[in-house]
Amino acid sequence: MVVDVKNFLLEKFWIPIVDESVYYNPYNTFVYALLFAGLTIYVIYPTIQKLDVEIDRDFFKGFIPFIMFGGSLRALKDINTVNSILLETPFIYIITIGLGLLGLWTSKKIEELKNIDYHKTLGLLSSLFLAVTLSFYQLKNPQALLLELFLIFLWSTIGFISLKIFKPELIRFEFLAPVTAHYLDASSTFVALNFNANEKHVLGRIFIDIFGPAGIFLMKTLVIVPISYYLVEEFEGEEKMFYIFIITLIGLGIATRNTLQTLGT
Repeated sequence: MVVDVKNFLLEKFWIPIVDESVYYNPYNTFVYALLFAGLTIYVIYPTIQKLDVEIDRDFFKGFIPFIMFGGSLRALKDINTVNSILLETPFIYIITIGLGLLGLWTSKKIEELKNIDYHKTLGLLSSLFLAVTLSFYQLKNPQALLLELFLIFLWSTIGFISLKIFKPELIRFEFLAPVTAHYLDASSTFVALNFNANEKHVLGRIFIDIFGPAGIFLMKTLVIVPISYYLVEEFEGEEKMFYIFIITLIGLGIATRNTLQTLGT
């Protein structure tokens, strides 16, 4: 029995961490989702409340470069620049969340001492972190960049026109932020797949296996758009903005990782 449990843990959890050729499976996906949810509910949100930070557009402005930093940090392992297990899931969660909260705490302290809006300091700090990691990358695949820019132009144009005609009330930050982030993720995934990459996440693989690379856009449309719409319609105030922030964070972080990995190889 003990041997069976050990083999199960090795096969489903440890091997996918140390072997890049082994994809995510339903077991580690579920556990990592629980881990991320636990960190979100019991660490991130209480810390933000304790620091008396309002989750609004300024909060997003301060954190967006940091979200991209998290994605760029993770991609350093993908392009073999930094070969450390700490950049693998779930360890990367702990590192980036810790650095993010430390940056937020520092920014709030500076706001108290110098009367400088915390989001400006946070945005500067996170931009510096991002600049450091971006210095390790080179543009080796301009064709991939052009394809991704074309996809972004295509879906943003179609999406805006569709919303303008059918749901103009959804042309607002709270809806557009998470949807845009995840369509950026879909674009980066589509491009990566067309340059010989593989989708490692369970749900994404299902849609891609059935519908091809474009299936990732279908998945985002069926999952992220309804969730974002539900949050906008059913939630209010800071709680709504926090959930929107978390969804945006996931999409933008993965989009940054995928893009840098594809363009840098």
